[in-house]
Amino acid sequence: MILSLVFSICACQGPPADAEATLAAGVSDERAKRTVQELVALGPRMGGTSSGAKAAAYRGRRFEAAGLSTVVIEDGEKWVHSQEKWSVTATAAGTDGAEAESLELARAWPYGFSPSASGTATLVLDTAASEGQAVLQSRYRRARRGTTEPALVLVDGATTRDGSYPVVRSIRRGTEAPVFGIARGEGERLRGWLDAGRKVEVRYTLIANNVRGKPRTVVATLPARAGAAPGYFLYCAHGDSDSGGPGANDNASGEAIVLEIASAWADAIKAGAVPAPTREVRFAIWGSEIFSTREYVNEHMDTSAPILGVINYDQAGFGSGAEQLNLEPDDVPANVPMVRTVLAVLDDFGGKEGFPERWATNKSLGGTDSYVFSGSKRFRSDALPALTLFTSAWGSPEEHPRTDGMPGESWTDRERVTVDYDNYYHSAGDLPENTTDKEPHNMGWCARVGLLAGRRYLEALDE
Repeated sequence: MILSLVFSICACQGPPADAEATLAAGVSDERAKRTVQELVALGPRMGGTSSGAKAAAYRGRRFEAAGLSTVVIEDGEKWVHSQEKWSVTATAAGTDGAEAESLELARAWPYGFSPSASGTATLVLDTAASEGQAVLQSRYRRARRGTTEPALVLVDGATTRDGSYPVVRSIRRGTEAPVFGIARGEGERLRGWLDAGRKVEVRYTLIANNVRGKPRTVVATLPARAGAAPGYFLYCAHGDSDSGGPGANDNASGEAIVLEIASAWADAIKAGAVPAPTREVRFAIWGSEIFSTREYVNEHMDTSAPILGVINYDQAGFGSGAEQLNLEPDDVPANVPMVRTVLAVLDDFGGKEGFPERWATNKSLGGTDSYVFSGSKRFRSDALPALTLFTSAWGSPEEHPRTDGMPGESWTDRERVTVDYDNYYHSAGDLPENTTDKEPHNMGWCARVGLLAGRRYLEALDE
């Protein structure tokens, strides 16, 4: 059934207006999926790096194509890292007449701030290495002061839950040896060779940039209708992978959703299907998670119209264990009216084509950009809402106590709330083919629910 037809039928059967059905129909799961693919193809998009600059230009073009006025905010300097090119290959010497064996560590991923390096080193287990040797560790540990620095470190114990990809982390700037995370199976192969007494040589190359850079945040504006009161509502997402990995679900999914909301709303207004919003709406994609958001709150948030509220998106394109949408935090009093508005949208549309069948509200978990707003003086003094919509969080499944007075899970009545996870969280496996390509409807859910909730929230301000 064609999606727009489904929404038209839904609109005639219940409370949602035709305008809401039109807006929801303008969101495209497939377009969001392609957006993630195109962003990941640019690189990790870390703020202040070359791929971050390319991503900012991409976002600007997309917003402008939707007819929105767009500005680029250049943040202050910070240390940034990018890994441009690398390869790691291990070769085990032959024994008892057997031929040598080589293994390309295809899933190796350099830790952030690893220095550029190349060479060949003999591999040893996690012991005091002689100068020029490579060390295989289950967990990364820096060489103790006064001991010899290895030439290379491989880490095989920090992986996704299934061991298929290494988790991507950062090391201290100035560390002399590059560090690569590798998949569990690759580590098992290397350990097997070493246990058998075979000499293992590792050939490696890494070209990396560790420099001072300025993240670029892109902000687009959808004007309010004539005569509207001052103030704006903000939709946002961080645009960097933040771990330094591919960053498909975390967080190209979030920015794809923000772009979908902007395009769907602007297109519907241009077509005359809906009026302009009752207040100005802005869309921000942060150059660097938390860092850029803080810069915005401290330097830009109060320089024009007053801000009225925030919906943030993070890890909103995939879930490894469930099919659900989560909303947080529901334990902040200022958020309750906005939470109720989102829940009203879900009550009207939940389970219909393009919307989730299950949803839950959960307590504050932290770690994302909405908390920069909710923790600010302005949001605290004016009791403004700042929410995050997501479909998975962190890298392991979790449960948390239900907030008093909040519904918790839509599908059960119990005192715990489930929070889904992403097996590929902060790993080299956070690729479109592993995450958002599989569940693009997650992005569609989040965009439609947030779009309608934001519109209803603004309209209620004038009632």
